[in-house]
Amino acid sequence: MNKKMARVPGVSFFLRSLLVVIAGVWATALAAETPSHPKLTRGKILYDRNCAFCHGEDGHADTPVAKLLQTHPRNFADPVEMARVNDNEIHEAIKEGRPGTAMAAWGQVFSELEIGDLMDHIRSLTLPRPPTLTTEQLSVEIGRRIYKKDCVECHGVDGRANTEAAKVLRPPPANFADPVETARMDDGRMYSAIKLGIPGTSMGGWGGLMNPAEIIDVMRYIRTLEQPLPPGMSKSGLDVTVGGNIYRKYCISCHGEKGDGDTELGNALAKLPRDFTSAKEMARLDQKKMAEAIAHGKPGTAMAPWNGILNPEDIRRVTLFIRQKFQHRP
Repeated sequence: MNKKMARVPGVSFFLRSLLVVIAGVWATALAAETPSHPKLTRGKILYDRNCAFCHGEDGHADTPVAKLLQTHPRNFADPVEMARVNDNEIHEAIKEGRPGTAMAAWGQVFSELEIGDLMDHIRSLTLPRPPTLTTEQLSVEIGRRIYKKDCVECHGVDGRANTEAAKVLRPPPANFADPVETARMDDGRMYSAIKLGIPGTSMGGWGGLMNPAEIIDVMRYIRTLEQPLPPGMSKSGLDVTVGGNIYRKYCISCHGEKGDGDTELGNALAKLPRDFTSAKEMARLDQKKMAEAIAHGKPGTAMAPWNGILNPEDIRRVTLFIRQKFQHRP
């Protein structure tokens, strides 16, 4: 459907009205062909008369009209697609419709009993899940489909965030293929980023469009995009590299690139930042004390607590970086 036409006042209403009229003709013809059979459920009769025009008699949504719609009707026969929706969501879609699609509201047409019958028939159209597809594989496949529809424009097919859209965004989208970048994306952070978005970036919140299960499905698929560590980089090397990235993002303005606190901002402070290159100063600061200072700050100094921004793993990594970079200690 031409997007410009869809925005012209009255065109969208006309198209939806046309669908209803044609659906009525379809239903009349279908009713004439439907044999009287005791096994035909009320749900099937309702479906054939009102839903098959777009979703297809077998639920595959491959009808001529379905192919013309900008937002494709749901494929009720696909076990992967149907795993994404629960009964409450199906009920709401039938009763209230789906804004931005050709799915109109039927709450004034069907009673609650009829909606229930219709839902039972819709569920009966779903094909069995392939026996080789585990629950986790099903989740990953659902996530792949959502990612392809909603995430690929910015993050890319392979997760490398090298798309045309990504090139103009500042800051750039996350590179899901880079193990150094994804090292800080624990499940809690990733879930929050998808649901709520990331302030100050182009990453908006998807919590209104994805339910919690779908967010987890997308997360599982994103994890499959991560590439192995670069040749020669160990797990401990990864920790130090990630710690260096954190240091450059949050610590360098006061403590400096050399770690000695000799920066414009550091020199302007009433109490100078700690000099990480000083063996004398660092002798009194083991890794545990350093982690506590980062997490909770140092009262009476400009060292603020970072535990609302950095999690324990971040803090562990940045302390490793400081010790190795400026003290040459493991």
